Amino acid sequence: MNSRVGAWLSQMTLEEKCRLLGGASSWRTHAIARLGIPEIKMSDGPNGVRGESLGPDRTPGLNIPTSIVIGASWDISLANQLGVLLGREARRKAVHVVLAPTVNLHRTPIGGRTFECLSEDPELSARIATAIVLGVQSQEVAVTVKHFAGNDTEVDRMTVDAQIDETTLREFYLRPFEATVIDAGAWGVMSSYNKLNGAHAANNKELLHQILRTDWGFNGFVVSDWFGAHDTVTSLQAGLDIPMPGPKTIYGKYLLQAVQEKRVTEDEIDERVATVLRLIERTRADERPASNTEQTVDDASERAIVRAAAAAGTVLARNEKKALPIRPDSVRKIAVLGPNAKSTRTQGGGSSSMQAIETSTILHGLEDRFGKSKIEWRRGTSIDKLAPILDADQMRTAEGTPGWRVDYYDRDETAGEPRRREITLRSALSFFGAAPPGVNAYNFTIVVSGEFIPETDGIHDVSLVITGMGSLSVNGETIVDDPLGLLPRGREYFGFGSQEQVHGIPMRRGVPVKFEARMRTRAGFSALRIGVRAPEDPHEFEAAVQLAAQSDVAVVVVGTNDEWETEGHDRDTIALPGHQDELVSRVAAANSRTIVVVNAGAPVAMPWFDEVSAVLIGFFGGMEMGRAIAEIISGDTDPGGRLPLVYPKRLEDSPAMRDYAPVDGVQRYTEGEWFGWRGQARNGVQPLIPFGHGLSYGEAMWGAPQVRVEASWPRCTVTVPVSCVSSRAVTAVVQCYARPVGDTNPPRLAGWTKHVIAAGSHRDFVVDVPWTAFRRWNPAKRAWRISGGKWEILVAASSLDVRATVIVEIDECESAPSRGSDQPPFRPA
Repeated sequence: MNSRVGAWLSQMTLEEKCRLLGGASSWRTHAIARLGIPEIKMSDGPNGVRGESLGPDRTPGLNIPTSIVIGASWDISLANQLGVLLGREARRKAVHVVLAPTVNLHRTPIGGRTFECLSEDPELSARIATAIVLGVQSQEVAVTVKHFAGNDTEVDRMTVDAQIDETTLREFYLRPFEATVIDAGAWGVMSSYNKLNGAHAANNKELLHQILRTDWGFNGFVVSDWFGAHDTVTSLQAGLDIPMPGPKTIYGKYLLQAVQEKRVTEDEIDERVATVLRLIERTRADERPASNTEQTVDDASERAIVRAAAAAGTVLARNEKKALPIRPDSVRKIAVLGPNAKSTRTQGGGSSSMQAIETSTILHGLEDRFGKSKIEWRRGTSIDKLAPILDADQMRTAEGTPGWRVDYYDRDETAGEPRRREITLRSALSFFGAAPPGVNAYNFTIVVSGEFIPETDGIHDVSLVITGMGSLSVNGETIVDDPLGLLPRGREYFGFGSQEQVHGIPMRRGVPVKFEARMRTRAGFSALRIGVRAPEDPHEFEAAVQLAAQSDVAVVVVGTNDEWETEGHDRDTIALPGHQDELVSRVAAANSRTIVVVNAGAPVAMPWFDEVSAVLIGFFGGMEMGRAIAEIISGDTDPGGRLPLVYPKRLEDSPAMRDYAPVDGVQRYTEGEWFGWRGQARNGVQPLIPFGHGLSYGEAMWGAPQVRVEASWPRCTVTVPVSCVSSRAVTAVVQCYARPVGDTNPPRLAGWTKHVIAAGSHRDFVVDVPWTAFRRWNPAKRAWRISGGKWEILVAASSLDVRATVIVEIDECESAPSRGSDQPPFRPA
């Protein structure tokens, strides 16, 4: 404990200590002004730093690619650069703690937050996350590695008990957390909502005390997921430092009462207070007040990093007859089809969503690169689950300017003048944390009003989803009236949103329609969403197919959006929504050079995979995604990605789906370590696209690998000479998988390296295989065991494309659980 932390602690009263540990608001801890102890400000990540979200008044920022894209890059250096950007963005928004990275594994392909996690593989997740943490914390900004642990699904996430055997837990689901704590020195960890083996994570002493602090030597802070802490005494004694959000938490007055009743001691409280004071020191919170104005910085060099990351994580899964790239001077007309071409999804739904400085769509990217005269777009089909949110093009204020007016009133005093007035350019508002300045944060009413300008005649579906009490009227007629907030809840907005209320309203093209919505709510989380679905054009689908037939190339952009992939609920299927599969098949039959771009944050079924010329998987690629995809399609940039998870042909091919659904509140991981690609391979199930797969526009030739072994450490280095044998540069990723000789089960990823080789040149790819690749958990001794003897190292371009095998021989040993991958095992006496 340093001198200032000790001095602060010695001067604090018991009441001040209890108050410090209880959050002051949705995103801030308490300040102790008497002692000069500042408040700590937190903000969601991991694909940007949102800051405090105040309805339409958000501070725009860098929207980096979602985590699955970073995982697909297989690029440690790039991950570190993105971490640095997150740290910079946090400082710009007066944020001391970024609630990221998310390192839960892709146990199934339908997890609602698959896009927010790095990989199904623990080692790939561990090394990428470690680089991100080092990058963020280099800017004196703390991380919270989340969600600790077993939060690999959104189904019943607040209550479900994830039952995971100790060996599988240690070797797989805890591995990314272990690496970020031991190898990167993470300053923070976020406990998950769920129970783990019987106890909620926020009061799980085995998890927070024994594993995290004792086994791994963690000296940072633990914050609960929002509303994820339940018991004052057991949480404190387990090691939970900050239950969030405030101002009402399980600590504060309840903790003070627990001391007075002798259920906890002041010494126990002091341990937790010291971690929070240490956090203040590490982040220099007293020098960077949370009250500083949030800033937006639009820097060209930072945009370039974001764009490079989107390209580095884009996977070229198929490229028959070199359909890609398309030279701009080789075509006269390109049909660009699909709703996601124009409404490209660059981030998923939920707490990670933010307002980007700008978003480049795939359509605009292609228009900029190829010229608008060569590009023609048609929607073809719709994928909207809910009636679409309006944007500024169809919204007008009473003064005739774009957008709708948002008035804020204290309580429900809407007869007087509003406390604040703003303009929103979207027909959806959400509040993460605070109310706008000047508004009673604990009881306020929002009135949204304006005109909608229809583009077609006919019956329009008008819908409302609302988290609080409220109403919606159209042309003065109330169509939804819920003054007590009694509407049944749906899946939207983390389950707080009402079921979508839909009413058909006749409208005429160009004739303004007046809207007014009201919601009474309070600070914390609240949202209001108004949607309008215009009548479908019955000829749109066929017109898209006809356009494809008349064009040199057809680019079909398929995918999902934040209604399908979001925090709060999992998907029910891996099938693409709407009629996208039919659209791809029809277009492929009409145009022999059909390129499919997949704009989805998780695996989707592709029954047309063998029918099309090329498949490019861009996931949710951040604010520069449209430009990055255009650069790849035109050949300006090589697609650098490799899949960080397997793409199954069918959902039922995923081994974990067998026991995916909780039974009596328990979700049993009965497949053990055999989930994802390794489980499919063990079951003899062929994937649609294998783990680690990805093509380059260049061509490479691999030479024979050489291996150097340090048997007593144990570790080894595999060196593979790789040559570029094409007229353009090639991106190559040499992957090494390990298993004991004689073991016929699928191996585990042990290490990899990635490089771009210039045309006509060559280089050695050096892959370090650390001792952690050979270890297995010994529950009886609570230690790691390294099995001595001969091991196979499979040198591969993907889990199915093994190029060579080398044999190494290592010594047997045991190690305590607190050693990093770059340290030799600690051998207990």
